[in-house]
Amino acid sequence: MSARFSQSVSAAVKGQPATLADQIELIGRALTAKELARMLSVSTITIFKQAKAGRMPCLRIGTCVRFDPRAVANWLRAQ
Repeated sequence: MSARFSQSVSAAVKGQPATLADQIELIGRALTAKELARMLSVSTITIFKQAKAGRMPCLRIGTCVRFDPRAVANWLRAQ
């Protein structure tokens, strides 16, 4: 059994989300770039650059950029 699998199983058994993607997916509202950057331990500039380049899923509402937690979680799992 791999270490990653056993960590996921033990976290799931404790009732906690197993991965960062799982934790993000449980958020019930759109995230700001600042919130997402904090969760991913990167700068907000990195988040905005990735979104602008189309490498990260985002929602644009006028001039605001927001991130759907489910789309971001799926994107993380695909990385």
